[in-house]
Amino acid sequence: MKKNYFLRTIIFSLALCMTTLFSMTAMAASARWESSTSRDEYNNICIDFAEVQVVLPSDWGGKVQMNISTDSVSFYHIASRDALTDLYGYANGGHLFTICYTEEDDYSDLPSYMVIGSTTEGTYYAWFPTDVQAYTDDLSISNEYTSLYNDMDWVKANMTLTIDVILTEYPEYIFPESSTSYLSESDLAGMTADEVQMAINEIYARHHRKFLKDDVQAYFDAKSWYSGTIEADDFDISVMNIYESANINLMVNYLDTHDFNADGDDDEYILPQSSTTYLTASDLAGMTADELQMAINEIYARHHRRFNTASIQAYFDSRSWYSGTIEADDFDVSVLSQIENANITLMLEVKATRS
Repeated sequence: MKKNYFLRTIIFSLALCMTTLFSMTAMAASARWESSTSRDEYNNICIDFAEVQVVLPSDWGGKVQMNISTDSVSFYHIASRDALTDLYGYANGGHLFTICYTEEDDYSDLPSYMVIGSTTEGTYYAWFPTDVQAYTDDLSISNEYTSLYNDMDWVKANMTLTIDVILTEYPEYIFPESSTSYLSESDLAGMTADEVQMAINEIYARHHRKFLKDDVQAYFDAKSWYSGTIEADDFDISVMNIYESANINLMVNYLDTHDFNADGDDDEYILPQSSTTYLTASDLAGMTADELQMAINEIYARHHRRFNTASIQAYFDSRSWYSGTIEADDFDVSVLSQIENANITLMLEVKATRS
């Protein structure tokens, strides 16, 4: 199974052929690309450099060569590289990807790259070949390269800065350490529901997820560290490490159990607690079918949905707390919490008896 568990297990020997070409130039070479290799509980191959971790699928063992130079480490398909080297007389072909470190913005013109993350001193990024690197005259070699290449989206999602990297300034993050340290409820105090939700999205964004909501996507596109390469529907939450999973659970629970409208004017809401407290049938006593439908819409409105019916849109436009930024057709109901979904179901059931 391909899964990045991020807990270190007993170190196994990796059947990767590794050629090291170290230059003894401080952190830029000898220390930066020193690595240790282990297997996680799913037998995936975890390669830990000083500040970056790369996880490879278990079946890549024995098929990939890692070459290290001053500011980069490249991964090659052994069989393709050997065959093309024999053909041309010099090291050639088989390239899968290269991870680089730079203190300049010298990668933005590359045709195919992905930013892994930044420290206070520089940036790690990966770049990928745009032409065929397989040896195509041998079908078995070509098929093996294709099998490796088909895993590249998963490999990209498992290139991360490690917990050894400590930044001193985090102007571009809501929670700079949410992927490396456990948050506490006190860290969330004073945050709005939208800010907490965006902090959850920030963890997903670190793993290169794209977002369905245009405003969320635009927010992360504006971050220098973000590289969105994985469609929302293709994102695999198993890439989360133990800190990220715990922090997401903390924040989701915080959203479910806190009343973010406590300081607001309840008179502006039909059911002020409908996003934070499970309603009962008695809470809905005396409400008409139209009022119940508007109360359902109120839950959607809290998540910035707009409405196709002009009168409904006008009603929420008059609420001081409302900010309608998402068109009805673009609204994603997955943003609703467990409490909100339960309350909508209850209101629909009661509404059916009053229509």
